[in-house]
Amino acid sequence: MVTGNHMKPPGHWNSYKIRCVGKTMTLWVNGVKQSEFMQCNNPKGYLGLDAEGSLIQFRHLKVKELP
Repeated sequence: MVTGNHMKPPGHWNSYKIRCVGKTMTLWVNGVKQSEFMQCNNPKGYLGLDAEGSLIQFRHLKVKELP
């Protein structure tokens, strides 16, 4: 499910929330659900963040395991 582009303009910070439960990964951008992938076959592993061909910066990055 993609509900449109809710990105802020260049020079402004965006807020991302990524939640993984079992084989389901859900992404929210600036509080709006952007996508959901229900067939993740790698429930454990490394966390990787990248940009598609441009500079990207992160601040206040938090990772927590939910019970």
